[in-house]
Amino acid sequence: MHVTLDNAFAFSILVLILITIMGYIIPSAYMSFTTIKEHQLEEVAQSIMDKILFSPGVPENWGDINIVNSENDLKAFGLQKANGSLYALDVDKILRIASVNTTTSVTLPSTVRISPDTIARLLGLGNEYGFSIRVTPALNISFEVLALHCIKQTGHDCVYSVPSRIRVTVKTPEGRPAIGANVTGLYILTTLEKDPGNPNDRLANFTFFFVRDVTDWKGEAELEFENPLEGVKNENRDLKNTCTSMVVYVDYHGIRVVNSHIFQDYSDFDDFLNSMIIDNYLVLEFDDAPIIPNGARKLKHSGVRVPEVGLANPPYYIYLSELKDITEIPQGSGDSGWIINHGNFRIRVYNLSKIVDDNVVLIMLPVSVPTSGGGRRWILVNFFREPSNVICQKGVASGNIKTSVLRRMVRIGSFHYIVEVRVWRWGER
Repeated sequence: MHVTLDNAFAFSILVLILITIMGYIIPSAYMSFTTIKEHQLEEVAQSIMDKILFSPGVPENWGDINIVNSENDLKAFGLQKANGSLYALDVDKILRIASVNTTTSVTLPSTVRISPDTIARLLGLGNEYGFSIRVTPALNISFEVLALHCIKQTGHDCVYSVPSRIRVTVKTPEGRPAIGANVTGLYILTTLEKDPGNPNDRLANFTFFFVRDVTDWKGEAELEFENPLEGVKNENRDLKNTCTSMVVYVDYHGIRVVNSHIFQDYSDFDDFLNSMIIDNYLVLEFDDAPIIPNGARKLKHSGVRVPEVGLANPPYYIYLSELKDITEIPQGSGDSGWIINHGNFRIRVYNLSKIVDDNVVLIMLPVSVPTSGGGRRWILVNFFREPSNVICQKGVASGNIKTSVLRRMVRIGSFHYIVEVRVWRWGER
């Protein structure tokens, strides 16, 4: 009897020891397994980041739509600028992968855009992982109009007023004020003026000047344009339409950032149309452009004497380039107009005669278009080129799904941006 009780007691002690040991071993093994999986996720994110930063892809100039017509021609993925330095990315490649541009809501047509599915395949992610690639400026820049200046007055009434004093606020990605940043504001006044020789025609002009300031303790700088605008007023032009644009260049301890803005609330064009540029080609898609009636989806310079386009290259100047409609070149000629629209007549393609520099961030094209009533409307077509908030994404990491996030600073042209890579496994919590 005593032997049986001793055995039972010993067995109970053994079970208790085993339970205690398992209580330590199982959580430790689980934590180790979880750590390994999270480490693997970090390795995948690092692999994607390395591909983006240090590989130009194959072909290495695939940002050129004449080299890679469609995503089927892309053999390897990477955003590095061909023959560029480390951390220098190609703006055309970035524009070709953008599935979302949260600032302008404008992306390239799907016929030339590289889809997230193709990128996932080239990166070897398959269907196991979701990912996003986001490109944003290294500093956040915002604008606020503080005062207006009358540039055309009839008697005591002001006909045209334009912004004359503008507050620029510069903040770091964490939301802190960028104190002591050097700010250069390139002010661009686009005007249409009556042609003395033909009352039905208008002359297009781009007037521009720049001022500098330094941000205060709040990260704010006030740019005053009163004096140069007084000179515009004294020219006594017969103005018919005006629009104010601004390109701001910021240098914050060596970090250089650019941002552009159209002050549409203080402009007198009949309409505005935002569109996209790739290489030297201006691309317009008319699905969401009710200003152009059916049968008139073409931008001509009839009614505008100067057949030129203004390209803003901060911090100091804009330059002009001639425009050529290449959409109607016969199919099979190899021209990019057909590469882009593939017979899709919603899309018009225009070629610029001069090379578009990497630092060009805003292109303005004043045109007249016919209306259904037989008249004409005067519109300003804006082509935003800087990747102000570009996202390429496959799927959505919703809920509390585990993700691995990496961020790196890069250069596009002369300016600095933040590339963020986010990776997650499907179904993992």
